[in-house]
Amino acid sequence: MLAFLLIFFSGSLVLWSHFRMISPGLKVGGGVSNIFGSDTFDQRWQGSATAGVFLDVFLARRFHLQPEILWVQKGSLYEVGQGQPLYRERLFLDYLEIPVLFKAHFLDYHRFRFYTFAGPAAAINLRAQLKVTFDGLEESVGVENLRGTDLLLCAGMGAEFKIKSGSLLIELRLEEGLKSISTEIQSEIKNRAIVCLAGYKF
Repeated sequence: MLAFLLIFFSGSLVLWSHFRMISPGLKVGGGVSNIFGSDTFDQRWQGSATAGVFLDVFLARRFHLQPEILWVQKGSLYEVGQGQPLYRERLFLDYLEIPVLFKAHFLDYHRFRFYTFAGPAAAINLRAQLKVTFDGLEESVGVENLRGTDLLLCAGMGAEFKIKSGSLLIELRLEEGLKSISTEIQSEIKNRAIVCLAGYKF
């Protein structure tokens, strides 16, 4: 799937240079993430980060398709106690995410254009690490009982500001896991994230 998307992105850049029906771009941002499900307990939100590339594919006047390739760091926080000694677990999950989003533009105002979007995202687990802190000491361990892939639903809204050389973007999106990322059969652990992204479309 990743090889197909790389070929698609390369071919699209050629089409963009000839027909300007497909516009590439960059995105970067951050937010908060967490895990949820019947087998999670008192997990808290922690910071997340996102960066990557996308293509804006023109379908009709107000409808576009937007495939993306993103590096995403997610996770969650678990704490017991206050002050010292404090027991803390921080879960860090690095993913290569491949969303395919359907965009609908609903309002144009001067050089601003507002839109909503939704679509599925496949994710490949690049790294899973647990950092444990207790009484001032910290230890990092790899997490082995997580699946290598994930499937999510992405939805949100954004705004585009046109400039001479392209467009500036800002987006707010919610990502909700559709399947458990645990390898244990009866365990339910899913990803969730709220992300704010800034971008540039050529």
